[in-house]
Amino acid sequence: YLRTLTRKFGLNELVGRLIAGSRYEDRFGPAIRREVRPGDTVWDIGANLGLYTIEFLKGVGSSGQVVAFEPVAACFAQLRERFADLVQVKLKNVAVGGADGQINMSLGVDPLAATHRVVESDADGGEHIVQVEVRSSVSIVTEEPELFPNVVKIDVEGHEGAVMDGMQSLLLDQRLRCVGIEVHFGLLDERGESARPKQMEQILMQHGFHVRWTDPSHLLAVR
Repeated sequence: YLRTLTRKFGLNELVGRLIAGSRYEDRFGPAIRREVRPGDTVWDIGANLGLYTIEFLKGVGSSGQVVAFEPVAACFAQLRERFADLVQVKLKNVAVGGADGQINMSLGVDPLAATHRVVESDADGGEHIVQVEVRSSVSIVTEEPELFPNVVKIDVEGHEGAVMDGMQSLLLDQRLRCVGIEVHFGLLDERGESARPKQMEQILMQHGFHVRWTDPSHLLAVR
């Protein structure tokens, strides 16, 4: 009930910060990190500058790998500088979504910010619009089956529903044990996708995942 009210009034992040302290991801980060095992393949979708990538590397060990997806050129350049010499990190300069193609992204004033987001058209994002390549999860693993993920983290500023659309068949495969999502309720509402959070919960549960919210904005699904 509380989560429903905070969603309605756009207070999820504020409530999350009050619950978890000054960094509202303090519960989600350790929770998803605990699901990572040595030898795993972990997808960091929306890697930004690689903070989660670093944490996942600690868990997968020398026999595992982390695939970091980041479509924004400035952020990707930072990832490449940081991880280029690490064979356990695979860098993908693409967005992940519902189908292969091109999508528009609205870039924030800070080129390295974590608030760049997908928009439907040029008019939706103001002046700072770029086109980026987008791939579906199914397409990625079809082309590179060795990258099939055991754990997936999704933080894509309101684009999370499309990411889920593109990974439906992956959810059928028991090798995928954990999906963690930062759910941006306000941005989903703006996109006309206010039903998405509930739909994502239901889809994950239908595929045998146990779903819980580590805070009002982060969903963790494990099986």
